[in-house]
Amino acid sequence: MLQSRGISDLLAAEKKAQELIEEARKRKNKRIKDAQNEAKVEIEQFKAEREKKYKGLEQQQLGNRTQMTEESNKETQIQIGALKSQYESNKQELLQRVITLVCDIKPEAHINARID
Repeated sequence: MLQSRGISDLLAAEKKAQELIEEARKRKNKRIKDAQNEAKVEIEQFKAEREKKYKGLEQQQLGNRTQMTEESNKETQIQIGALKSQYESNKQELLQRVITLVCDIKPEAHINARID
């Protein structure tokens, strides 16, 4: 009987140890899951911060590009206006020169032409 009591005590102690081990595993798995969830949250926060920073820089660059395009368009319009005013101011003078050159013909014999 003493032997059977010793065996039952050993079996009970083994069962208790198994329960403790199982409980420790459960706690460990829970801590791992909690750590994973916490890491996911931190990663998402980091991603959100980086995305916000990227969007800000992108918007700044697009703003700079838009501003540069507008300035370029303004400069182009100014240059077109200057060319048009030069054209208008020189148009009559140039036309008069062309007419004078066309109408003022001085007939001359070509140097290779022979007079026989």
